[in-house]
Amino acid sequence: MSRGNYKNPCLNMHQPWALLLGHGIKRIEGRSWPAPVRGRLWIHAASKVPDEATIKAMEAFYQEIYTLDGITDIQFPQHYPVSRLIDIFTKD
Repeated sequence: MSRGNYKNPCLNMHQPWALLLGHGIKRIEGRSWPAPVRGRLWIHAASKVPDEATIKAMEAFYQEIYTLDGITDIQFPQHYPVSRLIDIFTKD
């Protein structure tokens, strides 16, 4: 049974989560549907422009999480573009 076309799968996400995932800062993304994807996965930033308060809150959240592990030099993105492909992940 086929579960969809996974030849060029693309995950659509709102900013800032899309770029935080693309930069490896956000390391986990959960979805309620199965995604048997192996290999290339495109990350697309949705068209909704993120508000500054959300960006600052997410950056503060990840800064706190990483600080618990002794990592204090996180390089957050300078801007969060929308309506574009932003990254490709490969997992075998």
